[in-house]
Formats: sequence, C-alpha cells, structure tokens
Amino acid sequence: MFSSLFSSSVTSLWIGLAYIAGGAAMCVGLVALIIKVFPVKAELSRKLLHFSVIAVLSIWLYAFENWLIAELTMAVFLAVFFIALLVIEKTRLFRFLSRVASERTPGELRKSLCVMCIMFMILVAVCWGYLDERILALASIFAWGPGDGAAALIGKRFGRIKIGPGRKKSLEGSLAMLAVSFLCVLIILLAGRVFPFGSALLVSLATGGVTAFMELMITDGSDTIYCPMAAMTVLCLAHVVYL
Repeated sequence: MFSSLFSSSVTSLWIGLAYIAGGAAMCVGLVALIIKVFPVKAELSRKLLHFSVIAVLSIWLYAFENWLIAELTMAVFLAVFFIALLVIEKTRLFRFLSRVASERTPGELRKSLCVMCIMFMILVAVCWGYLDERILALASIFAWGPGDGAAALIGKRFGRIKIGPGRKKSLEGSLAMLAVSFLCVLIILLAGRVFPFGSALLVSLATGGVTAFMELMITDGSDTIYCPMAAMTVLCLAHVVYL
C-alpha cells in the first residue's frame, strides 16, 4: 500500500512538473519571439514577461494535488534558478535574459524572481494550506498582475493627472488597475463559486481598490509582493467572515 501511494505521488509530481515546464517554455518562447520580431518598447517587454510569469504561476498552482508539493517544488526551483543565474551572469544568455526582462538596475532579474517565488509560497501556504481555498491564491495573483500591467501601460500612455508620493503615478493608471483587478477577481470568484454574486461584487471591488491603492503608494518596485499580499488579506478576511 505504501509503495503504491509513493509511486502515485511520484507520478503526480512528474506530471505536474511536465505541465509547468511546458507552460514556461511556451510563455518564455512566445515573449522572446515577440521581442525578436516586433519593435517592442522596454515597458511592454517587462509587462509581457510579467504576464508570462502569471501564467506559469497559475499552472503551478493547479499542477499538484497537495499544497506542500507545490511549496517544495517552488523552493527547489528558486534555489536552482538563482544559482543558475549566478553561474551564467557573464554569458550572452544572461545578457539576453536581462534584455528580455528590461532590467532597470543590475540584479533586478534575480531580485524579481526571488520576490515572486516568495510571494507565491506565502499565497499557497495561507490560501491553500490554511484555508483550503486554492482559488483565493489565484485571485490574489490576478488582482495584482493584469492590473499592474494596465496601470503601467495606461498610465504612461494616457496619464495626465499625477497623484501619489512624489506625483510619480497617475489617476488614469490607478483607475485602470482598479477596473482590471476588479474584473479579474470577480471572474475568478464567480467561476469558483466562492461567494454569492452580490458578495463577490463587493469583495472584488474591495480587493481591486486595496490593490490599486497599494500600487499607487509603492514607488520602489516592491508592489510585486505587497499588492498580492494586500489582495490576499482582503480575500481571506472576506472568506472567513462569510463562513
């Protein structure tokens, strides 16, 4: 019985890793192809990479049946990939990756990778491990990712009314993030039937508002972890209160 259970777990692990590897290869390959073929600006290049990361994290979240396996594989990935980036730092491959990621400062790629992995592990531990609601982790990721992309692209293109610390952000960008975050969270909550429709509307609006406010107030790039954490806090509190 034990050997059968162990064999099943190992098989599930390899299947999950295959899904992740395939999804990551497709996403990174697509972004690299777009950047190679089209004259993509640095900001758009960064956001395309962010969307790829969101897609991979979403696959990772549902690739395994046990939250501890998801945590363990992410921790191993973080360690291996971080060491690999250090090893190839002086090579052409690393320069290509840095160009694709549009690094603003040296080492930003490694820092962003670490922050995203840690963010994912916290979301999984709280939403899936503690509350047994993996979909709340997905909603937290999408409350930040697409909204952050909308804030950057809309804000830079159409932003006229400057707000926030140092007047570095725009009202138009913040409203874009609010709208996109609200829609993404609402769709996920309704698809997962986490809340009734009316409650889902209120929770999605609150989540989008808090996430947009966090993005507005943070100017040092740490919104990668603080925005999903803020979204997770709202969603988890709403889940506990509703229950």
